[in-house]
Amino acid sequence: MSRISRKNYISSFLHIMVQGINREYIFQKDYFKNLYIKLTNEKFDESNIHLIAFTIMENHAHFLISYEKIEDVSNCMHKINQTFAQMYNKIEDRVGYVFRDRYKCEQIKDESHLYNVLAYIHFNPYKAKLIEKLADYKYSSYIDYIKGNIDKEKAYMIFNTYEYKEIFIELHKEYFDKYLKNVTIEKTYNDVINEFKLKNKIESTKIITKENNLLINLIFELENKTNLNDKQIAAVLGIGKNRIGYLKNKLK
Repeated sequence: MSRISRKNYISSFLHIMVQGINREYIFQKDYFKNLYIKLTNEKFDESNIHLIAFTIMENHAHFLISYEKIEDVSNCMHKINQTFAQMYNKIEDRVGYVFRDRYKCEQIKDESHLYNVLAYIHFNPYKAKLIEKLADYKYSSYIDYIKGNIDKEKAYMIFNTYEYKEIFIELHKEYFDKYLKNVTIEKTYNDVINEFKLKNKIESTKIITKENNLLINLIFELENKTNLNDKQIAAVLGIGKNRIGYLKNKLK
């Protein structure tokens, strides 16, 4: 990678987000997460775009990139998403759009913004309660930084030093302390249900309602993470309110 003047480099960074159409879980299977990572690495390299950080979630993905020509970014993202969509539709035996819009992007404004986005991307699976430690998530670049697998020139461009690990760890700690520590993230019932399905590798809510052990655990999560009462939970899950009372009584 050619060295970019630190004075001018900030404007060459973008935060990119892609999302499944209708928030569908297009990356739910590990195969599709790995496929998207492979495609982005290949196409970015071909287009002289440098991948700084990434996280692939179940229905969306985040990237922090640096670039030289903005038109290269547009062309590259089109190729990535088009190729993925074709393969996804073929494997899943479906037709139609796979992604919501093309992609969304945010220009990085200054160094503080750069570091904030870097940490924000890596904390996505933590905020979704998929992991307790950032290093436990396989589909993000966090572990590459921790293991020192980042290109030295890329690290210098970001941190202005080759010895970046201490800075990297500290900025993630600062992000946690500033935005996440002692903060309760309010969730809708759809968020709670979707996270429960992800955690238990279940595709349909109907499967949960047929299994009492799963159902009572989901009910308790809805009670703890939303303001819904039993009547509202029953309506959301499409079950009778009496069944909720029955399941709770069994645990007494």
